[in-house]
Amino acid sequence: MARMAGMDMLGVDVHRPADLRLVGPALAAWVGAACAETVVPSEVVLWLAGTLVCVVVLLTVLLLRCQQVWRPVAAGLACLACLAAGVLSAGIPARARTHGPLAGLGGARASATVDGEVTGDPRISHGGNSELVIIPVRVRQLTVGGSSIRLRQPVLVLATAPGWEGLLPSQRIRTSGNLAPPRSGDTVAAVIFVRAPPVTVGEPSAMQRAAGHLRQGLRDAASGLPGARRGLLPGLVIGDTSNLDDEVREDFRTAGMSHLVAVSGANCAIIIAAATLVVRRSRLGPRLQAAWVALALFGFVVLARPSPSVLRAGVMGLIGVVAAGSGRPRVAIPALSATILLLVLADPDLARSVGFTLSVLATAGLVVLAPGWREALARRMPRWLAETLAVAAAAHVACSPILVAVGGGVSLLAVPANMVADVAVAPATILGVLATMAALVCDPLARLLATVAGLPCGWLITVAHVAARAPGAQIGWPGGPLGALALLAVTIVVLGAIRRRHGRRVLAAVCAGALGTQLVIMMRFAVSWPPSG
Repeated sequence: MARMAGMDMLGVDVHRPADLRLVGPALAAWVGAACAETVVPSEVVLWLAGTLVCVVVLLTVLLLRCQQVWRPVAAGLACLACLAAGVLSAGIPARARTHGPLAGLGGARASATVDGEVTGDPRISHGGNSELVIIPVRVRQLTVGGSSIRLRQPVLVLATAPGWEGLLPSQRIRTSGNLAPPRSGDTVAAVIFVRAPPVTVGEPSAMQRAAGHLRQGLRDAASGLPGARRGLLPGLVIGDTSNLDDEVREDFRTAGMSHLVAVSGANCAIIIAAATLVVRRSRLGPRLQAAWVALALFGFVVLARPSPSVLRAGVMGLIGVVAAGSGRPRVAIPALSATILLLVLADPDLARSVGFTLSVLATAGLVVLAPGWREALARRMPRWLAETLAVAAAAHVACSPILVAVGGGVSLLAVPANMVADVAVAPATILGVLATMAALVCDPLARLLATVAGLPCGWLITVAHVAARAPGAQIGWPGGPLGALALLAVTIVVLGAIRRRHGRRVLAAVCAGALGTQLVIMMRFAVSWPPSG
C-alpha cells in the first residue's frame, strides 16, 4: 500500500514548500464537471459556461494590456477558466444524452435495433436462478420502425441470453431489444433489455484482443489454485474479480482491504518500479529509459482496463516518468493536480465516480499527510515501520469520509490489516504479471508461477478473514453526506487538538499505541481462528 501513490517515483519532500499552483484549477474543473449535470438544468449550464468563457477572455485581454500581471488575478482567472471548461466538458454530453433521440425512445419504452461498440468488460449480476450480463455500449446507429439514425450515445445493455460474457472492449455488435430510461444519476442515454445473443459485426482492436488473450491466460493459469486463491490472483493483478469468492469479497470490504482487488496506484507503482529496475541495467539514456518504463505502464493500463483508479494512477505515473526522463523536479502535488485536470476534462464522468474520488483522496493523503506523520513516528519506532504505518493511516483517514458516505461504515482494523497484508502485495502482483506473460509461450511455466503467487494470495485471504471477524472490525456510523461530514469534522478536530496541544510526539505515541492494540486484537483472534481451506 506504501507504493499506492507512486511516492518513490514522484519524490515527496517534507522540507520543501508545496507547489499548489495547479490545485485550484484542478479542483475548479472537478467541481464544474461534477455539478454541470446535477445542480442546474443543462440549458442554464451551457449559458453559464458561455458567459464564463466570455468573462475570462475579456479579463485576459485587459491583463495583457497592463504593465504588471497580478498573481492573485491570474490564479483567479485560471480557476475561472477551468471551472468553465469543466462545466462545458460535462454539460454538452449531458445535454446530448438527455435531449437526444435515445432519451425520448427510452422514455417511450420503444423497441429498437442498435449497432454499437462495446466500451467495457461485461459484468455478471447473479439474481435468483438467472444471470444478468451488463455491458456498456456506445451506439453508432439506431433503427426504429424502419428509420435509421446515426449518433454516438452511451447505453447500458442488460442481457439474459448467452454469448455476451465473452465480448471485448472495442468489439462491434448489433442487437435488438426494448429501450428504457436509465436510473437517476446514470451517465447513459438509455437502457436496453436484450433476450437474444449478440450479432458481431466487427472484431475488437488488436490491442484489446491481445489484452483479452493475456487476461484469459492468467485466469487459466490460476484455475489450478485451491479455494478462493484462484479468484483472488486475477483480481489482485489485473482487477478481474469475475471469479472472486463472495465471502472473500465481503472480508476484504469489512477489513478495509477492498482496494487490493481494484487495480490502483499500488499496481502501477509496482510495474513502474520493476520496469525501472530492468532498464537501469541497460546502457540507454535517461529519455529512452523513461520511454520504455512509460511503454510498460501503458501496456499494464490496457491489460488491467482503464478504470477510474487505473486511469488516475496511470496518468500520474506517466507524468512522473516524463519528469524523471526530462531531468525536471519531481513533485507529487502538481502531478496529482495535473492528473485530475486532464482526466476530468477528457472524461467528465470521472468527476462523479466514487472509485476515482477514493483514488485521488488516497493519493492526496499519502502526499500531504504521510510525510509529516512518518517523520513524527520515526522518532518512536524504526523508520521502515513508521513509513508503513504513516502511509496506511494517511490513506485510511483520507478515504474514510467517502466510504462512510456510500455506506461502507468505519473500519477500526483497516490500518493494521493493510500493514500486515502489504508484504504480500508486491510478490503476488509481480508473480501474477510474470504468469500472465508466460501463458503466451509456456502453460506449465505459467501454472508454476501462478502456484507460487498463490502463497502470498493465501496470506492476504487469511489476513482479511481474521481482520473482518475480529472484535471491533467495523463500527456503525451514519451514512450519506451528513455522516461523511461528521466523520471529517471529528477527524479534523482530533488531529488538530493533538497537534496544537502536544505536537507530533503525542500523535506518534497515540498512533503507535492504537496500532499495538489493534495488532494484539487481531493476533488474539487469529490464535482462536481455525483456518478454513
